[in-house]
Parts: sequence; structure tokens; C-alpha cells
Amino acid sequence: MKNKLITALMVCGFMTLCFSCQDFLEKPVSSEINVDSVFASKVRTEQFLWNVYNTCSIYEFPYYWHASDYRFQHYGSYGALVSAATDELQCEAQWPYIVRFVNPGTWNASNVQMCEFNSGYVYIGIRNANIFLQNVDRTPFSDTERDKMKAEARFLRALMHFDLWQRLGGIPIITEVFSAESAEQISQNKIPRSTYAKTVEFLVGECEEAARHLPNSYESRYLGRIVKGAALALKARVLLYAASPLFNSDDPYVAVTDPELREMIGYPGYDASRWKLAADANKAVLDWAQNESGWCRLYDTPDDPVDRYEEIFVNPAVPEIILDAGLMGTTTNGYFCRFMLPGQIMGAHDVPVNHAVTFNFTKQYQKKDGTDQVWDEVEGQSYPYEQYQAKLGELDPRFHASAFISGSEWSRGSGTVYHFYENNNLYLKGVPGVGFLRKFCKGVKNGSAPAPRWITFRLAEFYLNYAEALNESSTSVEAQEQIEWALNEVRRRVKMPDIEYTDQADMRKVIRRERAVELAFEQHRYFDARRWKTAVSEHMMEGDIYTLQLAPGPDPARPAVGVTYQLKKIGSRVWDDRMYLYPFQQNEVNLGYLKQNPGWE
Repeated sequence: MKNKLITALMVCGFMTLCFSCQDFLEKPVSSEINVDSVFASKVRTEQFLWNVYNTCSIYEFPYYWHASDYRFQHYGSYGALVSAATDELQCEAQWPYIVRFVNPGTWNASNVQMCEFNSGYVYIGIRNANIFLQNVDRTPFSDTERDKMKAEARFLRALMHFDLWQRLGGIPIITEVFSAESAEQISQNKIPRSTYAKTVEFLVGECEEAARHLPNSYESRYLGRIVKGAALALKARVLLYAASPLFNSDDPYVAVTDPELREMIGYPGYDASRWKLAADANKAVLDWAQNESGWCRLYDTPDDPVDRYEEIFVNPAVPEIILDAGLMGTTTNGYFCRFMLPGQIMGAHDVPVNHAVTFNFTKQYQKKDGTDQVWDEVEGQSYPYEQYQAKLGELDPRFHASAFISGSEWSRGSGTVYHFYENNNLYLKGVPGVGFLRKFCKGVKNGSAPAPRWITFRLAEFYLNYAEALNESSTSVEAQEQIEWALNEVRRRVKMPDIEYTDQADMRKVIRRERAVELAFEQHRYFDARRWKTAVSEHMMEGDIYTLQLAPGPDPARPAVGVTYQLKKIGSRVWDDRMYLYPFQQNEVNLGYLKQNPGWE
């Protein structure tokens, strides 16, 4: 049985309890809330747990928007995926904060809350988990039931700490409910940052403890409750990140003279054994899926590789998903679809965001035969439309499941083909990319029931994590065979040719490229560029952004005759190495208990 976060139950629990969303360090319980009555009831206790789910889920997309409520900008950065800050995507609209602040490098410790990340929302989730953990032992459940529910809350609390840690490094670890009834209590509530190592130790320990009590599956009426595999997955991702160059290095990413701060932004020295720990943890996820779960596997139907890959992101029955954050609303009038769907598909709605797949990223995809596409386009020179269609048509099936290109159908089988150069498709004309983002949106259009689901953990990631960690930790024959196996399991699913091991340096490139393609637009590359320290060296978050720009034929009466395309620069990314870690919000630093990350002072 798959593990899907319980969207309906979460909303029900949240609305029934009417617990207000309070900021970090605010007084925890108002006089209108009777905690005793909540935890004296099985039903209300479960409803409170659903509220923990609701506030501790990771939605890396703009599922909600409010002109003055910045809490909801944390997940998705106000109208755009954070992939639009990498070489993956370019936004046509200029109002999303990724475009206005992150890409030009003008974000700072004062405006970070607005432009991409609001830690206050994370602390709401942590707070709710702590309230639950503080009170669950007095509920009328059995010890076994309480242990399982505590494991769920501990996992969710760890997930929120992870979300802070992956951006900030060592963080304050909050495991109790704070009160603010006196000046002394307020002073005690100012929890300083832990070291990077201590934060990793906390996250791993929480995952291991949760995994001890979580089941492998639930009966169908509890679809959505966290299973053991989710705890193993979070531990595995934490250890992979912790072993990576940004954090596991003799030299910090920027100069640091304060030894205490140095230990907050990463380990003070390199240790190769961290890669071995990461390899073992990620293999444990694969072993759990195969030997314990009874259901979790790489999705291998239907037969067509494009449909097979595309289905992962829209079908709640897919057995590959270990944890997801549920549906994004009841109709496509919700904000996810307003921000994600191409303008002509969504219908006229102000200015469409139009997330467009860049030419930079398109070059990551091989052809279906496993060879590289020949891209010899020269900027400013015109090429025939047929060449655009032929070259893109030869690419990996995952490209066609992820990108909506000119000359194709949005809804396959509908018979409606869109050509982006046509004058009547004003919201598609002049698209600033090779094609539009279609991943997550199969068959969705204005007013229809939404298909997209946001995935937190899916099994394919852990094949790639395992290959990466093993490649960095061993060059033995056995390791080489395991690396080949892990990569080819993922590639065979979409009928791409097998990869053969060469050497460690070459395989590092191969693994990173396979990761880019398999996990495209799922917000991994945004963090991969940081943990690998490749934002500049591989231009993942720095430099010029290009497209293949279409133009109609010279005769306005017959625009389809003589259509051409050109390689064209459409944007750029500015990078400063201080951005490898986020700044803490300046108003918190000003209170005197947090050390700011280097370069943001």
C-alpha cells in the first residue's frame, strides 16, 4: 500500500480543531483551547495528528497564494518553482520572486522571507508536533498505538528540521513546547544553532527511532499514514547530503575565521566514511522496498515509456511513491495550476507564469539510443522548424513526458496540436524556452479535476542516491557492479540503453546527468547544485539561459510556411558563493542568539 499524505483527513482535522497557526516563540495555547479535552479523546487526538501532517508536509510548489501572507511562500517561492532558479526552467512572467530577487542575486537576510523561504511556517509544524508529543502519552490509546503515533509525529518534526537544515546548515533544534509568559521564559526560548554534526545526528536519530515503530503499510482506510520506508528515506537523504562536498570538506565554501561558525556550516574536515554511511542508508531503502514493504517498486506499466514515466506524477496508485503531499486542490482553478499550466491551456488569467524548459537543460537528455544529440545551433542563425521537431523527437522518453513542445498535443489523443508560432495562441507564442513544463500536469486543463501530486520521496531517487554514494566510497568490482545495477534499473524503466562502469570521475558525471534527467523539475537540482558546489563550475545556477525560439513564416497569411527557430539568450543567473547556504532572517539574528551564515552579515 502506498503512503500518501491524508489530504481529506488533514483538512478535516485542521478545521475541526480550529487551532490557530501561531508564530515561533508565540504563546502556545490560548484560553479558548482546551488541550485536556483534545487528548482525552481518541478522535480528537487523531485529528490533532492530522493537523501535524497538514503543517509538516513539504509542498515544493506554490500551492497557495495570498498578497500579504508570506507563510505560504515557503513552499514554492511565490508563483514559481525553485527550479526556475536553476538551469532547468525559465519563467516568462517577471513578478515571481525567484525572477525578481533570486536569479539576479539581490536577495538578502532581510528579504529572504519574501523571495523564497519563510522559516516561520516550518516552526508552526514543529510546534504542532511538539504539542502532540508532549500530550499523547495521556491519551486513551494502547502503548503500541501511542508508540506508532509518536513515531509519525517525530518523523514529521524531523522532516521540518531537515527542510531548515538543507538550506541553513546547523540550526536550532526545537523539541519542546515553549511558553512566553515571562521575560525569563522568553530568554530561555532563544535556542542557539547546533553544529552541523549535531543537527545530522539529531535527524538520523529521529529517523531511526521512528522507523522502529512505523509499519510497512496500512489498511486502505488509513491510506496516507507514514510508513517505515519514509523514515528510512529521510535518513538516507540526510546522510547523502551530509557526505557531499559542500558539507564534507576540509575547506568551507567561503572563508570563515570563526571556528564556532565553521562547525555550524558543515563538518570541519573531510571524512570518506560518510559516503559509506550514505551508501548503506540508501541501500536500506531499496532493501526495504524489495523485502519488507510488500508493495513498493519502480513503476513499470504501461508499456509506453513516456506514459509510464508521466503516470508516476499524476496517479495516486503508483507503487513507487514512498511519500507525497497529496493533491493540489479540487479543480485547476487552484494556484498550482494557475502558476504551472501554459497560458493557452489554463486560459487567459492575467499574465501566465509559463515555466519553460531551457535549452541549457534540454542538452542533459540523451537520444533514445543512448548517444548524445548533436546540438550545433549558432546564436542568431535560423534553422527549419522540421529540424527542431526532429532533434527533440529523438530525445529520451522522459523529456517528452516532462516537456510540452511545439507540434505536439497537450492532451495526448485529443487531436489538438499546438504550434507555438501561431498568432491565435497568444499565450504560447514566444515561449521563452524549448517547451513548457508538462511534468505533474498530464491531461490537466482549465476547470478539470487536477492530476498533479507533489512527491516528497519516490523510490527512483534512492537508486540514484545509492549509485552516487557508492561511487564516491568504493572502486571495487562489487561496487562497480552495484552502480551499474542501480543506474540501469532506473534507465530500463523508460527503455533507455544500459550504462557500463568506466572510472570514478566519469561515473560521477554520468550519475549526475542521470539524476538531472530522472528527477527533473522535482526541486532536486536546486539543492544538488549546492551540495555538489557546482552552481558556477557547471553553470547550474549561474550564467546565461538559452532557448530555441520559434518564428512564423514570412507570409502572415500562411504563418506555417517557412517556420524557423533560433538559438536565443532569454535570461541569466547571478551567483555569489555565500548563497550555497541561506541567510537566517535578519530580525532573528538581531535578537542576538543566532550566528548568521558567512557572507550575509
